[in-house]
Amino acid sequence: MATQLRLGSWNARGILQNANELKLFLKKHDVDIMLISETHLHTNLYLTMEGYVCYRADHPTGRARGGAVVLAKQDLAHYHLHTVTSSDTQLAAIMVETPLGEILVAAAYLPPNIPWNRAEFDSLADSRGTALHEALTPCSAQVLATGRPTHFPYNRQSTPSCIDFFIFKGIPNSVLSVREEYDLSSDHLPLLTTINTAAQRIPKKRRLVLPGSNIQRFKAELNSLINLNTQILSVEDVDAAVQTLLDQVHAAAANAAPAHIYSAPTSQRPRTFSPILEGLLALKKRLRREYVRTQDPTIDRIYRRIANRVRKELIISKRNATDTMLEEATADESSKFALWKLSSRYKRQAAPKFPVRLPDDTWARSPMDRAEAFACNLEERFKPFETASHGRIQRVAQILEAPLQMCKVTTTNCRLSVLRWAKRTPTYGNVLMDGQSEKVAADDRPPASSATHKLVRAGCQRRIGAH
Repeated sequence: MATQLRLGSWNARGILQNANELKLFLKKHDVDIMLISETHLHTNLYLTMEGYVCYRADHPTGRARGGAVVLAKQDLAHYHLHTVTSSDTQLAAIMVETPLGEILVAAAYLPPNIPWNRAEFDSLADSRGTALHEALTPCSAQVLATGRPTHFPYNRQSTPSCIDFFIFKGIPNSVLSVREEYDLSSDHLPLLTTINTAAQRIPKKRRLVLPGSNIQRFKAELNSLINLNTQILSVEDVDAAVQTLLDQVHAAAANAAPAHIYSAPTSQRPRTFSPILEGLLALKKRLRREYVRTQDPTIDRIYRRIANRVRKELIISKRNATDTMLEEATADESSKFALWKLSSRYKRQAAPKFPVRLPDDTWARSPMDRAEAFACNLEERFKPFETASHGRIQRVAQILEAPLQMCKVTTTNCRLSVLRWAKRTPTYGNVLMDGQSEKVAADDRPPASSATHKLVRAGCQRRIGAH
């Protein structure tokens, strides 16, 4: 179990063109949460990272500009909070569960060409220069940065600046550390911070019966493992016995499953590159570090040339891996039926997205508009069905709303109730009622628990006592 929570931050200046490098960066540094700004994504562009969940906040204009993304590991215990997609702010936030408590993690992008003031950043806990200090001081927030420049503009006449940093609150300084890296291609250096706390992980689902399992072997293994002479004396013994039984069932299932089922998943297998690509990656990182130290234009030109070469080699490597997978795919068990899996994936029909018309005769263009149109349609279609007239419904409502009227219990009321009941149901035993005696069989007696029975008994006893 990892004892650290690793967060990365990077201004990508367009994430899709550097997606392959980002995948290598996430795997190399084992990043749990990656905060990316200036992603340049919109509704027609998709971003997927193997093993990560993507939370986006694109620019509201729908063009490739601005934007923020949070990439969180799939096994990390977290949940999505909200997104802000205004013209001057794009923010995506998640909540992570740790032993220190819940930690809110957010990626934000604020365009530099829009004037900032303290009032805007009181709710975002972010600002620039003096406004940053004025906004963070009242809320006791702090800045976590390397203290060295992280932005090196392509225009060499511009001065490098430190505009990439983390803002934190409520986390002890002793558990935080930050450093810059040189692996990604952009005019901004990525930052990597470490929180010395173990984030909660979502346990992997354990499947009991796998395809191709030997059921007879599973039964034999389970019979040999189960011990029926388990002594249970307390609640703790019951819990321990149940856990032992579950472990024995899973152990028997693992022994009965075919060997190829338990091979390492594709995401956990080490990815090998050609010696040329590995050498180019190392050279690119060394040149970037040297340029940051010396600001030599010659080194910058060489670095950009090597970065373009690395980008092309990564595309070629991915293409070769795909070709190799297609060549080795067969329809038998030797390749785990890879050909059938690939064909079923590509033959799957995409769910059509039919155009939806809104009540005002305009077309729904966003998921929120489609949801609103669907809600209006349901409201129009499903209405209460009146089974009675309007007057009867009003009378029933008046009766239900009227206060409960109870009459006063008197001897006369009891006698009238007894007489009314006696006309419908025979009495039992010898009962004196208006000078007459009546004998009833025991089988005709009313239930002893009925209210009428109690009322009759009370009336009879009163009459007998009076005589």
